[in-house]
Order: sequence, then C-alpha cells, then structure tokens
Amino acid sequence: MTMTGPAPTTLRRVVASATALLALTTAFAVGYLVAGDRRDDPSSYRLAAAGLDSGLSCDRLLQWYVGHGLDQVTAWGWQGQMYRELGAGVAVPDAPAEAPGPASGPNSSLDTRTGSSTGTNVQEAGVDEPDIAKVSGDLLVRITDGALKTDDLSGAVPRRLGVAPLDPIGDPQLLLAGDRAVVIGSEIPDPAAGASPYPSRLGTWVRTYDLSDPSDPTLVDSRLYDGSLLTARQIGSTVRLVLEGGLPSLPFEMPSETVSQQQALTHNRQVVRESTIEDWLPQVSTYDTSSGLAEGSSALLGCDAVAVPEAFDGLGTLGVVGFDPSRPGTTSATAVTTSSETAYMSTSHLYVATSPWSQMPLGGPVAYPQVSGGPTRIYGFDLAGAGATYIGMGTVDGTVSGSWSMDEYDGVLRVATTSSSTSSDTSVVLLRPETGRLLDVGRVDGLGVGQTLKSVRWFDDLAVVVTYQQVDPFYVVDLADPTRPRVLGELHLPGWSSYLHPVGPHLVLGLGQDVTGGVVEPPMPQTPQTEPMKPAPSSPDDSGAGAAGGSAVSGSGSAGPAATADPEPVDPPNIPVFRPGRAKATLFDITDPAHPREVDTVTYRRADTAMAGMQPHQVTWLPDQHVLLTVLSGTPAGGWTPPTVKPVPAAWVSVLTVHHGSLANRMVAVPDATDVNTVRTLPLSGGRVVLVAGDSVRFVSV
Repeated sequence: MTMTGPAPTTLRRVVASATALLALTTAFAVGYLVAGDRRDDPSSYRLAAAGLDSGLSCDRLLQWYVGHGLDQVTAWGWQGQMYRELGAGVAVPDAPAEAPGPASGPNSSLDTRTGSSTGTNVQEAGVDEPDIAKVSGDLLVRITDGALKTDDLSGAVPRRLGVAPLDPIGDPQLLLAGDRAVVIGSEIPDPAAGASPYPSRLGTWVRTYDLSDPSDPTLVDSRLYDGSLLTARQIGSTVRLVLEGGLPSLPFEMPSETVSQQQALTHNRQVVRESTIEDWLPQVSTYDTSSGLAEGSSALLGCDAVAVPEAFDGLGTLGVVGFDPSRPGTTSATAVTTSSETAYMSTSHLYVATSPWSQMPLGGPVAYPQVSGGPTRIYGFDLAGAGATYIGMGTVDGTVSGSWSMDEYDGVLRVATTSSSTSSDTSVVLLRPETGRLLDVGRVDGLGVGQTLKSVRWFDDLAVVVTYQQVDPFYVVDLADPTRPRVLGELHLPGWSSYLHPVGPHLVLGLGQDVTGGVVEPPMPQTPQTEPMKPAPSSPDDSGAGAAGGSAVSGSGSAGPAATADPEPVDPPNIPVFRPGRAKATLFDITDPAHPREVDTVTYRRADTAMAGMQPHQVTWLPDQHVLLTVLSGTPAGGWTPPTVKPVPAAWVSVLTVHHGSLANRMVAVPDATDVNTVRTLPLSGGRVVLVAGDSVRFVSV
C-alpha cells in the first residue's frame, strides 16, 4: 500500500532516557526497602522496583509514606496540595480534544456500536459510563434540580413517575444496574467549618436507590469514600470507582508574625513523622438512609492490598473499588501509592496515567503547574469480578490528555501522547503487559509537528488521529502489527475535528470547528450592523427547524430547499469579541486508508458551538436509521446578545442523516434548555428518541 504519511524511519525516535530508565529498573529487579539519602532523617525510606509488591506490613508501608512525605512537606504544609487543586483541572483532566472508540482495521468495516444498554454514548463497548440521564426499556431515570426522577416513556407522551430528593452532593451522576440506581458525586464542604487555605481532602458519595417500584425510588445504601472521583465505570453488574486519595489532612502550622518559616517547617516535618497509617490509607463511612447520620467509619482496605511502584510518581493513594449494586456494602478494593489525573477502562483492564508536571512556586505555598519533560507513567490493573489486581507500570514520553487518548485491543494498550517540547508533536505508542511491566512494543512519532492533538478514534487495528494548528491534519494509522505501526494516509482541511464517530463501514463523522478565531475589534460606529438574526422556530418540536427555515447550512447532500445561514452575530459595543469560527460536521471516507477524503460537510451558525468534543454523552448514533444526533450550544461568543435581536434558543440538536455518502441536516430547537450541558438525546425501542433538557422531557422524531 502506498505510504502517504512520513516514512516509519523518520517517525521513530530513539529515546535515550527511556532506555536508561528501563536498564535501571531491570537492574533493581527485586523490590526492597533501602535507607534514604536524607542524613537528617535516618528513618526515611525509599522503595526500589517493588511495583508488583503488595503485602507490605503496615509499618513498612508507613515508612514509605513518611519518607516521601518528609520530602514533600514545606513550611506551608503539603507542597503539592495547592498545586494539585489549581492544576488538576488546568491541563490533563477531561481534555475536550479527545474522542472515543472500538472498531476494525484498514480492510474491514468499522464497528459503529457506541451506545450502552442504558442509552449513553460510551468510549468502550460493554463499559457503561455515569451520566445525568439513562434509560432502561421504557423507564427514564435522571438527575435534575437536586433530585432523582423517574419517567414512564411507554405512552405517547412521557409521564412522571417518582421523585427522590438528593442530599447535598456535587456534580451527581448515575449508573443503572437492574432495579438499582447508583448516584455518584462529590462531597460538598461544610460551610460551618469555615474557609481554609489547605482544605481537607474531599470524599466521594455513593448512594444506591431501589427502583423496583419506579414511582417510589428508595435510598437503600449511603456511603462516603475518601478521595475524589477520578472515574467510574460499569461492566455487567459490577460498578468500579477509581478514587484519587490525595494527601492526608494533618495539623500543620504556617508562617506568621510569631512563627518563622523555619519553625513552621520543623513543626510540619515532625507532624509527618508522627502520622499514622490510618492518616494515609483511605476510609469509608456509612450513613443511615433514614436520618442521614453517620453510622461509622472503617478502613477501605488493608496495608497488604496497597501496591508500591518502583518509581516514585507523586505522594498519594489511588484506590480502585468494585461492588455489585445489589450488595453495595460488599466491596473489593485495591490501591497503588501514586496520584493520577486520567483513567481508561476496558472490559478486562484498568489503566491510569500520571502525566509529567513540574511546579513553579511563587514565593510561598502556591505553585502553578508547568509541563515538564519527563515521561507519563501508566499503571495497569487486571479486572476480574469486582476485584482489581495491580499488574505493573509502563512509561510513554509526553502527556496523555484524557481517557479517550487510550484504548486496548487484543491485549495491547494503545496511547496517543503529545510531547512536552516547545515544538510539540503527537505519537501513538503501543504497550503490552509482559513480566510485570507494560513494555513499549511499537510506536509512531512525528504526527502534527508543532500542532495540538485534537481527537483520536481507535478501531481494532486502525486509528484516526486529528491534530491542529492552522489546518486539520487527519491521519490514518495502521495498528495491525503492534510492533510496526505506521501512517497509511493523511488529509489536510481548514479547522479541526474535536470528536470522531464511525457512521458506516468506512465512514467517520468529525464534529468541530472550521477555523480558529481571534480577538476582533468592535465595529466602527458609522457602520452598525442592523440586520436581525433569524428568529427561532415558534414550535419546540421539529416543525420549522429543518433545512428550509432552520439555522444551519446543510451539506451538499441535504434534502429539501437549500438552507441559508443566519447573519453574523452583532458585536457588543466597545467590547472586543472572540470569534470561535463556525461549528461543522464533516463526513470522511477511509475506504482507501492511504487516501482519506472529505465527502460532505455541514456548517452551522457562527454563534453555535459543537458540544461533542467537550461532552461525548451529548452524541447519539442510531445505526438502523443512519442518524447521528449531536447537541450545539446556541449562545453567541461571549454570551452577549444585542438588545434589538430576538434571543435564540441556548441549545439545538442537529439531526444528521448519513445517506449514500452524504449528509442531510435538520435542526431541532431546545428552547426549554436553561443549561446546554443538561441536554441529552437517548435512544428507545422502535427508533424513538427522548430529548431531556433539565426538567423537560419530550420525544423527538428522527
């Protein structure tokens, strides 16, 4: 097959540092504790190459925590605590520029199975993800207005069944397992406790409801786990939580008018020395389901269930908890002494990644995250039943910007990374678990040099990678031989795709923007823009929102009269405006992977933003109808609307039909969406679709 991408010899980089690291870890093949090099702390310990060692005594495990804790503590407390809270949401977590998937290779059909049994568009077939709305047959279960609500969808119109108020919980989402709903969310700080510059590590609420009588959702179990939720997934009837434990809350002292920095440091180091294993290991607290009062607290796991990797990669405890919602009090837990920002789960394995970060102190305890040149470490767990077993660690150069950057197929982990150098590029690295390690068995480097990774979609032995700077390079990468991945072909288009979705045997739909924006100066007073924007359809259903009267420019294959674009949004007076470009949907044909091509594009109003790249759960693919529904934000850039212009709905659903290699688009207004982030479209039997927008529930035709 003709190679249109860079030659493999130019793509492969020899990474001397990784080779040296491998040699070093091989030399220390047996894990053991050795005395640390801090002469002022003879009790400080280091762990060398004990990545597969669980079963340490509590005394030895505590020595590890204390030894590294003495390195991390400062006169202001934990050096990394403020950094993690500032930086955890800045760069690595949940990057919107990612995309999902399973499927097939260059010479076979792409697998378009992307929906879970509860209607949620998911990354991995067979692995459900928590969301704010789910369906089970004709039952809708959703979270809105601080309550768990159920609706009957069997009739001509949705019918409300039951409501269960939720106790205070942050960012609640749910999973469905049989007649149980599991609501997961973050602990909300107690306002009575007062503000603290070093807040205690918050926990994760898990509340289980019995839905055997959908008209009366009943709380049957309530518990609070130490640690923030990194991710939650469901495989069959097993729910798994990945919890980032963070650092323990210890009685540190801070410099003040009466306490010098040295005195505070001396005090804080002594506090770390006197800490107990209970301070470090995560706890779980149970609560009475009637009164909401705490019943008791216990250790989530024992010391022998904590694995210590051979390379120190942050002070913390990453816990993995599995349980069946029919028995939420019976859990299986394991942990590894590290911290992480990104997790990916297949049906058989869990992988968590810690990307390289340094921190830049600003004359005190505050440190802002800075990308460093070190590798990303990836920790693997084997999943069986409700349990998880740590299997080892591997490294890749650069950063892993989200769970969609990882995928597993046929026992091989595939990872898309972005280098940390000033001239960034994207790599695809393949790793295989071998002899207690995740070994790099193949890689392709040099994709999109000087550009940003925007999305990636994984198929069985194929990957589609999109990077962006001024144009959208669309790469097709052959992964059939994990030891010799190669670029098959590439296509360059204006703009970028932040989400990719298979929509046919050899068709991929990209959702994104056509061009980047910039700061535009306000219009001159003598040239006002007075043409009003086209009003929204008067009816909330599909009528009037199609190609003839809608607010989108349809692709060349659109049915019906040609659509016209709405006029440009009016600039607010005396306020610079950021133009984000037009949202677009582009259909790509990769029948010949060496020559991918654009076959059709739908372009939306300039004010609209494609939400798929930020929230893949706002995408629904109906394979039998060849229809994809995706949510668009209708709020103009900057959120400003001229007073003379009639407001348009804040949200729209674009109904895209793939027919004979072309796209037809129909816009459905969602005028009752006060928050575009709450809009979901869920597939039902018989080709029906229910549209959920906050507390509004209605059917939409496709």
